[in-house]
Amino acid sequence: MKQAQRRLMLEAMSRCGLTPGQVWLHYCGNGGRASEAHLALFLQGAESLTELERDILAHAINEMLWDRRHESMVPYATTPAAQALEGPRISAAAAWLLTDTEAEDERLRSLSSTGLMHSGPATVLDELVSEARAAFDVSSATVSLIDADSQYLKAARGPLPRHAPRREAFCDEAIRTAATFVITDTRRDPRFANHPLVVQEPYLRFYAAHPLRGPGGWNIGAFCILDQRPHAFPAAERLTFRRFARRAQQEISRSRHTEETRHRSAERN
Repeated sequence: MKQAQRRLMLEAMSRCGLTPGQVWLHYCGNGGRASEAHLALFLQGAESLTELERDILAHAINEMLWDRRHESMVPYATTPAAQALEGPRISAAAAWLLTDTEAEDERLRSLSSTGLMHSGPATVLDELVSEARAAFDVSSATVSLIDADSQYLKAARGPLPRHAPRREAFCDEAIRTAATFVITDTRRDPRFANHPLVVQEPYLRFYAAHPLRGPGGWNIGAFCILDQRPHAFPAAERLTFRRFARRAQQEISRSRHTEETRHRSAERN
């Protein structure tokens, strides 16, 4: 099965003009952990991958085939592994083809497939937000997840509730962007000047967020820093902030891999 699966991967990539580097980016977005060089060697037949890693790679290639409206599909090594990878059926790159409702359904599938909403405390993310709060001298730092109706803070330091209605969450705006979202002074921004979190406790005046992606590239939440004082947030600070967000993204990808492993183990038992 391994050789046949690898051959079909190569054929699909060749027909669609996909490079190992392009595939690797999608593979990482689906929670894969092998390096680009390792994947390239595997495709050349010089290295091996576990069944789970092959299925993650197959899933990434299938997403790209779907994006290109190609009828081929790389088979999965086992049915349980394919089920463990169940997530968005369409990549965020094809969101423009969907209605708003369809796109939101895919985004929620992406969030659900990470297992983050129900996996309990995340020590690495807790440490990361603590580090960010100190680095930027702000009152709060968080990793937020946005589900259908609410915001859940997977990791948080500061005077913010763990759960809040989605309609009141600043991060609901952040997940609609592809880049860092910054409000240097909420009282001077007409979108937020009368927001409950601005005119009432905790009286937020500064907010910066970078979207965090789940499988398929869908924005499932954000890495954020917040404060009761306005901040200029110059270019150097924005660069440092994006580095923090990148570390949060890496941890979310690892969580996806852990959830797949847990699901696979449960299927075996």
